[in-house]
Amino acid sequence: CASSSILPLLLAVAAIIISSSSVHSQQFQQPPPSQPLGDVLFQLLDKDKNQKVTLDEVNSQLNMLEMMFNPVEGGGGDDSGNDEANEYKQLLSGVKSAAPTLFNLLDVNNNQSLSKSELAHVTKFEKALKKGGGMRELLRDVFSILDENADELLSVEEIMDGCANDQVITKLSTRVHELFPLRSDADELKDFVTSSIESIAGGGAVVDKESVAKGMKWVDDDGDGHISKKEVAKYYNLAGKKFMEISKTIKQLGPMLAMFGGMDMNGGGGDGFKMDL
Repeated sequence: CASSSILPLLLAVAAIIISSSSVHSQQFQQPPPSQPLGDVLFQLLDKDKNQKVTLDEVNSQLNMLEMMFNPVEGGGGDDSGNDEANEYKQLLSGVKSAAPTLFNLLDVNNNQSLSKSELAHVTKFEKALKKGGGMRELLRDVFSILDENADELLSVEEIMDGCANDQVITKLSTRVHELFPLRSDADELKDFVTSSIESIAGGGAVVDKESVAKGMKWVDDDGDGHISKKEVAKYYNLAGKKFMEISKTIKQLGPMLAMFGGMDMNGGGGDGFKMDL
């Protein structure tokens, strides 16, 4: 649940980094020493350098990203550039939806801005993805809590019940809070956990069998109407590898690009990411 929320915003930051790295990399051959991911994100997002990041600053970067990719439409040349631009534009759509929820989650003191210490939770998330970091165990437990009949398959009904059953939400919130203590107690994470489950149904106002079944299809590879542990592991591995690749690039190029007020990305660094449920 947490990985699907944080990844889109990180993808947006990384995509902004792509457009300027080709220019600046010609001037700087050696990347600076790697800093913690949360620290680098703080440097990149704090546009006015007042030691806090507002949602307006985040949205400003998203708008910049949108403008960067719009000129590609209708352009000439081969289709590879357009395909890449279209991929990031699709991600941007998800980012814009997820950004307010993620911002509020990280805004621990609820002051409508993110401090350096609050963005440090993104660094903790990155560490959790690594071997022994706890994310694998968290995902296993989330699956087991939702899997009420213990058949190692998640059905439409079980996911719907997960959205509405306070006991299930409490168990999930407690488990998430153990690894990511973003609030003083687990109860304060209930809204985030509920919205994360509802995102399977497309995040719409109505969560019913039809919307949940439709939302499950992107994970349900065999089309049997259920989500298995193997299917969850496959897509978690894909998302986790992408996260680690983008994280490495941001940490390498981010501090340098923050001095120029621009951001962009170029891959590398997800080697060895693997998880089995």
